[in-house]
Amino acid sequence: MKFSKRLSRMMISAALAASMLLPSAFALYPAQVKADSLYLRSAPGGDIITTLPNGTKVAVINNSNSWFKVAVGGKEGYVSGEFLTGAPNSDFNLGSGRIACDTTVNLREQPNMSAKVLTTMKNGSTVSVLGVYSGWYKVSFNGRTGYVHPDYLTFGGAQAASDPEETKTNEPTAAKVSYTGDNAQRGEVLDYAAQFLGTPYVYGGSTPSGFDCSGFTSYVFNNTVGSIPRVAQSQFDAIEHVEREELLPGDLVFFGASEYSISHVGIYVGDDQFIHSPHTGDVVKYESLSGTYASRFQGGGRVIND
Repeated sequence: MKFSKRLSRMMISAALAASMLLPSAFALYPAQVKADSLYLRSAPGGDIITTLPNGTKVAVINNSNSWFKVAVGGKEGYVSGEFLTGAPNSDFNLGSGRIACDTTVNLREQPNMSAKVLTTMKNGSTVSVLGVYSGWYKVSFNGRTGYVHPDYLTFGGAQAASDPEETKTNEPTAAKVSYTGDNAQRGEVLDYAAQFLGTPYVYGGSTPSGFDCSGFTSYVFNNTVGSIPRVAQSQFDAIEHVEREELLPGDLVFFGASEYSISHVGIYVGDDQFIHSPHTGDVVKYESLSGTYASRFQGGGRVIND
């Protein structure tokens, strides 16, 4: 009986500890980009504002679904949450924010409601946002540095670039990628890809010592047909789309929660099979386009136009 009670307490304690690792959907916390690049959009699946490089730190405002609302560079926008990873509390420049309250709000010495009040800030006051600590923004205002609750701070809404040249600068992979080829060239892609069977998956890997999914596909095409973007979403956005029944050997196959949240890519080899680098702990291998892959399939991509 004593053992049973002790085990029960341990299980409850473990469950509580695990729950503390995941922030509430509406709790402010710092995170950083864990992909080569990540689109910041004006709305879930909306217009692309800019590209956030790997390692960029953001403040996550809401993570209640697959599209996370974030603040970065003085703007609020949306990113695919699966390409973010949690980051420790720290100073990082979030740009300018604006106080939003009925009259005034307190700037506090520490990130909690009982901390000493340093000064008050009027509605509409502009502050420099210096980081995220314990669910509060660290800000600088009139020569004082302190903390303000996120309920009373907003950033400018993200707006899509209207200048075509600016859009081109922020979206280097927007141009469609395709190459003239033939069946022999498709065979070359498949033969080249097959030589890496058994190569281990390595997050961020893009060489024969280890590949992640898009590192594998970009390496194969860059060394056979021609250059394609590095990241799965960018590959999907830059390549002609084809339906499943139109797939030919050498086409790319894309998977994810939606066409705006592509999280995986492989190379179609025919007969409902594709070759890919699946995930941590696995290796480059052939897989059937069935089960969860079928349910998450978002389309094919044609690089070689016969």
